Amino acid sequence: MGDFIKTRGNVFVAHRLRRASDRIVDQVGEMLSAEGLDVPPRGASMLLMIDERDAIGVVEIAQRLRLSHPLIVRMTQRFEQLGLVKIEVDPDDARRRRLVPTEKGRREAEAIRTFNARLSSMFDRLFAEIDSPLVAVLDRLDAALEAVPIAARMATLSDIQGDEE
Repeated sequence: MGDFIKTRGNVFVAHRLRRASDRIVDQVGEMLSAEGLDVPPRGASMLLMIDERDAIGVVEIAQRLRLSHPLIVRMTQRFEQLGLVKIEVDPDDARRRRLVPTEKGRREAEAIRTFNARLSSMFDRLFAEIDSPLVAVLDRLDAALEAVPIAARMATLSDIQGDEE
């Protein structure tokens, strides 16, 4: 029995990207766990940002990572449970909360930096193996879809197909 999604060509590209992403996250997560790290693999970039900033709000994290506010709130709760961050009141705005790395969070952030250097080298080799500068391609894809969303592209396609009939 074949891969149903693969047989449908490029119309399910999002499904295929998600599947590849999940595979990478799962495999990286196993390695992080094997190295004794608690940070969830989908939260590594967030922990690095918190560590680099010393104190940062949830809204800024969501904006800079381009992820939803609710997702960052959930990750914040997880980070707090894992002892990676503590939450403190922003001295400039009592309504706002800031995430501050704990000593454990700082140790894990440093371990992630070391891990990421090796991971980056591995991806360089993998992308050479598949003969694709994948990150550059994803950057171009993201920029193209931001400039002209799918709906606009489909409307243009409909105009072209209408002219052909």
